[in-house]
Amino acid sequence: MTSSTLTLATDDARVLGAFGRRQLVWDPRLPVRVVSTASAIGLYTAPPLNVLALFAVPATIEGDPIDAIVSLASLVAEFDATVGFGTPIRIAALREVAVPVTSAMSVKHLPPAEGWQMPMQALAGDLLVHIDTAVAEFAARSAGQAESVQQSIADEIWERPTWAALPMRVLHAAQRLGMMSNDQSRVSAATCGPWKRLATARGQVFTRTSGGRTGIGLQVVR
Repeated sequence: MTSSTLTLATDDARVLGAFGRRQLVWDPRLPVRVVSTASAIGLYTAPPLNVLALFAVPATIEGDPIDAIVSLASLVAEFDATVGFGTPIRIAALREVAVPVTSAMSVKHLPPAEGWQMPMQALAGDLLVHIDTAVAEFAARSAGQAESVQQSIADEIWERPTWAALPMRVLHAAQRLGMMSNDQSRVSAATCGPWKRLATARGQVFTRTSGGRTGIGLQVVR
């Protein structure tokens, strides 16, 4: 693993740590892909919602460009240990992990950096009604059902196209990850081949149908 280090402003370290902690409830061993540009660091995760999530902030990078896959728990622990002290985060100190081979989204396959088309704009608060309606439908239909039936209902609801033809699971993931709330912040949707992207002021969520070229593209969240 690279011996590079990165230094974050205190507020940026805190928000990256919060992004990671929201996902510890799913699996502390969740792989996180840490990638850098000349002036930013981004965390890609693949939570169990069949999406790829990205949170990026400004950072000072010393050493080679960073592209490493580490465990979520070790990354959150490193953020907690360094936040407020201005201590550089040592990438080599993080625990590398293997990426499970699944049919779901994976941090091995990153979305394209360029070529996004058909941007559509909306306000975050206006989209929450779609999520609330879907959650209420799931609760009503799944009550008292066997686990296998509940899973089938969930799959049906979360795969439905919603605003900008995004699958409902993309909006749901953005809310669960703290990227959307009931406010007037702007969000946008775009496509690139089989990829779809929801971009918010607090991060991005991606999904894809199949195939597609990949690349590393960071949008800094402020």
